[in-house]
Amino acid sequence: MQPSRGIPLAARVALHTILAGLFLGITPHASYAQAPSTLPKSWNDAVAKLGDEVAAAVSPAAVALKVNNISSLDALYAGAVEAAVRGQLQRHSFSFAPENTAAAQSAIRLQLSLSESAGEYVWVMQVLSDQSDTASSPVIIVAASKADSADAGADEQSLSLEKRFVWKQPERVLDFALLKDATSGELSLLVLGTNRLSIYKPTGSQWQLSRTSPMPQATPPSRDPQGTINLKEGRISLNGFECFGDSDLAGVLRCRGLKPSHNLAGAQMKIPGFLSSLSTTLAEKCLGEFVFLFTAESDWTQSDSIQGRLTKGIPLPLVPAGNTLEFDGPVIALQSESVGSSARAVVRNLKTDEYEAYIVTATCGN
Repeated sequence: MQPSRGIPLAARVALHTILAGLFLGITPHASYAQAPSTLPKSWNDAVAKLGDEVAAAVSPAAVALKVNNISSLDALYAGAVEAAVRGQLQRHSFSFAPENTAAAQSAIRLQLSLSESAGEYVWVMQVLSDQSDTASSPVIIVAASKADSADAGADEQSLSLEKRFVWKQPERVLDFALLKDATSGELSLLVLGTNRLSIYKPTGSQWQLSRTSPMPQATPPSRDPQGTINLKEGRISLNGFECFGDSDLAGVLRCRGLKPSHNLAGAQMKIPGFLSSLSTTLAEKCLGEFVFLFTAESDWTQSDSIQGRLTKGIPLPLVPAGNTLEFDGPVIALQSESVGSSARAVVRNLKTDEYEAYIVTATCGN
């Protein structure tokens, strides 16, 4: 079985503030109140109607909301609708009982089903105040135009992605970096493998190996090794070790093991809609919005792609933006640069069985 693909540490850190409140149920009232501004008008109207009619049917109380998405909306859009509904209910003085608590057991249960017809999204809210009599429970039905969802993504071409091939080799590549010498302006290529760091210098149009530095190995060896190069900090992380060197990492590396509590390489934050996707967030924004890069939802036996998505923050959705980059194999590593609007992608080419390194650059339109 091929290993599943999770969200790398850089993206987890950047996403934590945006996603934690939405998916862990601790988003403050002010954050939910922002939801209508991110949805099309007909969706706002439908959400407002749901809130109004729930308030008309039930006195303000603690509620437990469950959402069932059986429509073609992806999980991120469904999450945005749920956040907007919660915001409307909070405006009507409803509170939300935390899951798996005594308060949740006595709370009024709300069941929101997101379905659709040929031309509309149909959202059905059922108020289950009495678990023994669901037939008599109030049912509220609203509709939202599908055409508006297309309008919501009308600015998707504001982001343009380009890929630039940098390197390939038969041995596995965990990460790579291009380093420009501040004095001479000469570029160096750093390639991190499973057991060594290789440094290449340009010779004409080719890269020539300059030196290698051995890397410490985990015991027992990892079946799915992960590693990153951080030029800004002069640091390499690999399988529970941190190695430090000069700013160009060209000298002797000093390595130390990480304590289990500090070894975050295996920690993963799952995002609804992207459970088996790699993701990273770019350092620069586009027209005031955060820029994320996501791979496709696939395993390591298939070709892959990278798609840009934009968001203003809480709440979601992360709106698809611009073109999609296609690759001849799975993207096995995706890391953003510390500055600028580019990221490093490592691809295992299924046609040649080699590992390829690409620079992916996002250009923001006006």
